[in-house]
Amino acid sequence: MTRRSDSLSRRHFLGLSGSSLLALLAGVNASWPAGGVVSPRQLEAYRTRVLLHTFDPAQTTTTEAVRSAVLGTTDLSWLQPGDSVFVKVACNSNLPAPSVTSPAVLEGVVQLLQEAGAGTVYVGDMSGAMFVRHLPDETIGSTRENMRETGLLEAAETAGATVHCFEEVPYAEAYIRGVADPNTYWGADLQVAAILDEVDHVVNLPRLGKHVLAGASLGLKNAVGYISDTSRMVLHRDAATFHQKIAEVNAIPQLADKQRLTLTLVDQALTTYGPDSGYHLALDQPLIVASQDVVSHDQVALLTLLWARDQTPAAVLAEDPYPDQSHSLNWWFVRVTWGEEAANRLEQLPTFGGMPGMAALEALSHINVAYDLLYGGRPEAVDVAVGGLGLPDDLAAVLTADPSLGLMLA
Repeated sequence: MTRRSDSLSRRHFLGLSGSSLLALLAGVNASWPAGGVVSPRQLEAYRTRVLLHTFDPAQTTTTEAVRSAVLGTTDLSWLQPGDSVFVKVACNSNLPAPSVTSPAVLEGVVQLLQEAGAGTVYVGDMSGAMFVRHLPDETIGSTRENMRETGLLEAAETAGATVHCFEEVPYAEAYIRGVADPNTYWGADLQVAAILDEVDHVVNLPRLGKHVLAGASLGLKNAVGYISDTSRMVLHRDAATFHQKIAEVNAIPQLADKQRLTLTLVDQALTTYGPDSGYHLALDQPLIVASQDVVSHDQVALLTLLWARDQTPAAVLAEDPYPDQSHSLNWWFVRVTWGEEAANRLEQLPTFGGMPGMAALEALSHINVAYDLLYGGRPEAVDVAVGGLGLPDDLAAVLTADPSLGLMLA
């Protein structure tokens, strides 16, 4: 793999014009839409919007709350009759929500898309490499079975969706080339699910959870589910650019041009360890984070996760291995999954001195990198619209504690 030198920093990459950035990201796939990635801002400041919708589960079902949150975020005017939609769930394992996407959220979103005139609605993922391996000569494990155990399969089928698990497609047909340029952090090593080339729209349904390697598993991180087993090995082995690579997956045209909504239910939060096991913090007043901009969704979701961690018992937080053991755990994961040769080439995994460090403006997290890569910089403001029952005072305080992040409660 060709590597950029230190002098070719991400700032150099971000200084490219919109047309050259498009050419850089377009790779070799001629069928990518001509619109390319979201154009970086040039001279004018921009604002983004995130909805935080709260509800009382004794009075409102999750499905009803999800419908309100979706329609409070988008009027669905992007969806033309018969358009196909891929709904990306987080089904990393066979553990229940919040380790995976909530089945109630999935059912509500699919039903609403179909009522709005969608054609085929696909629901899918490929579980993490500890659970599923999709190799040229064999497939180990089953995302469909994990979806069955977590309730996601029943929710998808009940709502009338078509389940599409990437490893069920023959390997030679399952993936297309992603970014193919030595000036990106991936170089030629990114392969993404081929179905992204085939659908009209993408809806992203992550969970709110800790991640022992990435810090947090939110909307941007959910895109890792699209990449092949080989690309997952590169992501973890070349760990020094872990966060940059996550951002670059989200910048491929199939996501930057097609992703219409990112929505997360927080009725429970996975506040330690992750992405699979960890402490489940149940909320008496659930909330939904929704936005048409995945990066701003993640900025608000990350602060919400920090708020949830503030409510987690101190003794439980003390057992969380992030960040002190993150690199050694990544080494173990690479060694067990992809062998000694890959583990011997492992690069240092960057961490942020604990979870609060990830939210800092200067942190080289995938959230901050994605703002730069997709938009050329952070927005002038992130307008946080409050819907439903209103926000708890302590959550509002967390969201607005750092003025440099630009969150404005409306």
